[in-house]
Amino acid sequence: MNHQFYTRKGNMTISETISNRRSIRAYLDAPVSTEDLEKIVEAGRWAPNAGPYAISVVRNPEIRQAINDRAHQAMLNSPVEFLRQRAALPGYQPLYSAPVLILLSGPANAPFVAINTAMAAENMILQATALGLGSCLLLSPNSALNGADNADLAGKAGIPEGNALQCAVIVGHAAPENKFTYATRAPKGTLAYVD
Repeated sequence: MNHQFYTRKGNMTISETISNRRSIRAYLDAPVSTEDLEKIVEAGRWAPNAGPYAISVVRNPEIRQAINDRAHQAMLNSPVEFLRQRAALPGYQPLYSAPVLILLSGPANAPFVAINTAMAAENMILQATALGLGSCLLLSPNSALNGADNADLAGKAGIPEGNALQCAVIVGHAAPENKFTYATRAPKGTLAYVD
């Protein structure tokens, strides 16, 4: 596949793609085309990196549901109050019923693995935005797929043995009503120029 990135909604500049990106937390029950999914995954593979990482694309609904349920249970039992409160919201599901779950993992002891996978995730999220699809970065699947107690499900989800899940991206067609997504966005972080 040619490693250029594609747009369907006109020809958005990279600045427009970045500013149009939203964390989508509600999805239509509609599949993502194989062509679009290949473009999204390919964008992740072209991310800057400093070491190995693996991408596992989970479309199987039973495996996605098992990951969702295990993550939800872990959130309900979390020592972190925010996670417990979020999981207790009526109708809350950690994977937000997205039809595609992309898992990014790497060797558990590899340096820079968190950075490598985060860069790949960002590329995939921006490509999904350029294609007119919704996406969201997730950490909740980590509690469902990392550790010895979760090795069975991690294997079914395509995570290579010896790898630890670092983050995940969900992708799909955004639903019109999205009660778990914030309505507005603003730039974050502090800024300093040193001249």
